[in-house]
Order: sequence, then C-alpha cells, then structure tokens
Amino acid sequence: MTNDLPAAPAAPEVHLHSFAHALGDPVDITLLDDPGVSGRLDALTAEGLRHCRVSERSAPHLAAASARAALAAADGPVPGAVVLATESRTPSPTQILWDTLRSVPLPRTPGLVVSGNGCGNFAPALRAARGVLLTERVPGVLLTFADRLTTPSRYMPDGDTEMSDSAASCLVTTGPPGRPSFRVLAVATSVQADLVPEERVLKGARTIIKAVREALGRINSGIPEPERGFDWFITGNYSATTRRFLTTAAQMPEEKAYSPHHATHGHCYSADQLITLAALEADGRLTHGRRVLLLASSSRSWSLTARERVDPAPA
Repeated sequence: MTNDLPAAPAAPEVHLHSFAHALGDPVDITLLDDPGVSGRLDALTAEGLRHCRVSERSAPHLAAASARAALAAADGPVPGAVVLATESRTPSPTQILWDTLRSVPLPRTPGLVVSGNGCGNFAPALRAARGVLLTERVPGVLLTFADRLTTPSRYMPDGDTEMSDSAASCLVTTGPPGRPSFRVLAVATSVQADLVPEERVLKGARTIIKAVREALGRINSGIPEPERGFDWFITGNYSATTRRFLTTAAQMPEEKAYSPHHATHGHCYSADQLITLAALEADGRLTHGRRVLLLASSSRSWSLTARERVDPAPA
C-alpha cells in the first residue's frame, strides 16, 4: 500500500493565433496640444519617438474593431468567452465590456474585464483567458486589449514615451488550431506594490533588474530546454534608452530586441506586445520552434511570457 497520489494530468497546451489590431490616426507629436509632451519633446524625438495614435472612437469601438478582424482571421467557431483588458474608466469598466460585446457583436457571450496592472495587463489577461479555457472547456477565448487616453497628458514618465489610443485582439485555444500559432510555454510575474514613489527614484533600476530576473528564473525553470534561450525579445514601445535597459534586465542581446513600431505607433498600453508579435510573424522572422520572450510592465509589476511558434504539420 502506498500514499503516493497519482500524477496530475498534463494541462492542455494553450495557443494564441489570429492577431488583429485597431489604431487611432497617426499624429506628429510636435503638433500635439499637450504640455506634458511638449515639455519633453526634444528628449522624446531624440529617443526615436515621432507619432502617437489619436482616435475619436471610444475604447469599446476600438476593441470591437480589432475583435471583428481577429474573428474573421480565425474563421472558426464563436468563442465561448471574451477577456477584455483595459485601463479605461469612461464610462465604467462594466459598460465598456457590455458595449464591446454588443459592438463585435457577441451579445450572448460571457465576458470579464482585467484591469489594475497599467500597461502590464498582458500577462494577467492571458492567465484569465487560460483559466476560462481550462475550467469551462470552451472552444476558444477572444482576448482583447483596448485603451483610449483618459489622463490629462499623453506623456508617460514610466518608459519616457507617449500614449496611443489602440486595441489588439487574438484567439486563445487549447491545442494547435490548425494554423500558425504561438504556444504559451510559461508566464511569470514579479510585483512590488509597496514601492513608493520616493523609493522608485532611488531604487528604480536595481528594483527592475531584480524583478525581471526573478521572473526570468521562473520562466527558465518551467520551460523545456531552457538552454535554447530565446530568438526574439519584445517589450513596450518606450524610449530607446528604456527599451535597451529592459533588454539588458531580461539578459537578452540587443540585436534580438524587436521594436518596429515605436516611432509610428507610440505606446499602445497593453496592446504593444500583441501588435509587435503580429509584426514579427508578418515579417517572416519566425519559423516553427522559434521562441519569443515578451516583457509587459507597469510601474510596480513586471511580467514575462515565453512563446514558441508552432506551424501545422504538413497534410
């Protein structure tokens, strides 16, 4: 007789595919009537930032536009749930969700809102989507990120960048979807919610490096063949100096950092990572088995997500 419990069944693979996004109109940052941006204009342009995206459409309408495009690309069954990540508060997160579901339209599909992590909502939203997949056994989850400026200025000191009205969507499914996709290998987050502003000035760089490397250690301990490393690194559309620093913190070589849109798109809140991943795929830089490390961050949280490109087997 033994007290050993049977091994837990392996969790199904989770895949992301069918990316789409919706952006506001490009506006030269030199033309913005925004004291926060104009006060940093020389520094922003020196760091390679040129445009931001400004939209008359609300966050729900941006969300719905990207969601419709993702669903059209997937050309599959109606998703069993919607996970919407947003920091927008107008009129309310609840109303933003209802308006999004109506506009897609998916008015009979259950949804939930992920918020509270600033521009680092990417990993929490992915965890929520994965949780719905595994607990409710739905055929797929529509994962959407959408934000429209609600603060007085588009300038964001954290990251030294300017904010853009934007949305991005994809489908999250269990198992390979029969089309190119990205398998989620691991997700890890480090949080320091008690880091007060005064300490951030004194300890900022050291805190970020420690947090990112703690998350990286958990990533490498949870993926197969960690010695393979990663082929590409993606973070937010921040200033060049900030991106270089985050690349170093993640122990990635600078030549593997991919950021094609920082000058033209500005910082698209939590949608940055999905938009950039889609661009990397569209550029033809990914083949079967290639790995990508994504870093999404806020002022007090740092999340790493490891992905692997999966191509369908030949017929």
